[in-house]
Amino acid sequence: MVFGFGKRGMSSVVGLDLGSHSIKVVEMDHSGKSPLLVNYGITELVPGAVVGGQVQDRQAVLEAISMLFDTCQIAGRQVNIALNGADVIVKTIRTDRMNDEELAKAITWEAEQQVPFPLNEISMDYQVLDPEGDDAQMNILLVAAKRDLIDERMSLLEEAGIDVLLLDVDTFCLLNALEANFTPQPDNCHCIVHFGNESTHLGLVRNGLPILTRNLPVGGRKLVDIIQSQLGVDEDQAYMALYGTGGEEPLSAAGSGLPAPATSAPDSTVDISPCVDAIIDDIAIGVNRAAAFLESTEESGTITNVYLSGGCANIPGLDTKFAGKVGIPTSVANPLSKISYKNELFQAEPAEKVAATLMLAIGLGLRLPE
Repeated sequence: MVFGFGKRGMSSVVGLDLGSHSIKVVEMDHSGKSPLLVNYGITELVPGAVVGGQVQDRQAVLEAISMLFDTCQIAGRQVNIALNGADVIVKTIRTDRMNDEELAKAITWEAEQQVPFPLNEISMDYQVLDPEGDDAQMNILLVAAKRDLIDERMSLLEEAGIDVLLLDVDTFCLLNALEANFTPQPDNCHCIVHFGNESTHLGLVRNGLPILTRNLPVGGRKLVDIIQSQLGVDEDQAYMALYGTGGEEPLSAAGSGLPAPATSAPDSTVDISPCVDAIIDDIAIGVNRAAAFLESTEESGTITNVYLSGGCANIPGLDTKFAGKVGIPTSVANPLSKISYKNELFQAEPAEKVAATLMLAIGLGLRLPE
């Protein structure tokens, strides 16, 4: 799942995470018994190049992708990418249990009720989450994306000289990365909170399946705005305080064995704690509402753990603050805790400091064509 274009038998897969603030790429070698991270890179985009999942400055994005692949010496041009934004819909549907042929006919009607776009404008896929269940009803995961978004992304990458193996959505990529590194107890429900620049993705996962997804309209960009407003600093100083780099300064971390460009540590002279509290409150409300939804369903339960990922996840003490807000054990996800990697990749920065930022790209790199 979701939209595949590649062939089986691939030994190397590149995961490309095209965000609104930066592009992340990882290269995974699948030729051994377990995946091996052989390369990674990160480069920032000029402001406004990607907004709401839509490419606004095509040339800037093409140049950033080209620079990233060249700097990191990533030879592979067969790539998995994720779709996100308002033009992507992920829904869990509960309907009467039926066979495959009946479902293939019924899913069109279900999509008309659940997807806020004309069906002739979307591509969709679906999966029965409980095919072996004995209940009179069954749960179906429906994924839909506007064809315009798919066509735009395919055209962009074709112009960049990249072949797309798989078009996935962020929910499943994050779940892939989580499952590869953690062994949850049966029936435990985990919450993934992935900080993006424009929004934060929230997903509830139980028994390896997503049961709820939400995109909250708050992310790193809002935190930068708050830092600027409350502390009276400019945008570059705000980004420096948050990430350790200016908002418009391209940065790439090469994972090819070549010396990686030096990056600065976050500016410790700027106390951003009060600013962080503001976005934590917004996201904690989202988690608490998800917990209330979980408790209200037929298979009632509680969230047992929260995993933080994305660029903001590495803010010192964020996991402790977040746990205090939601009353749930919270930790920063490390998608490299059980995945092997070449030691020379992380000479400039420890793996655990980079891993959470690479969560989505790693989840993409773990996918092989079916």
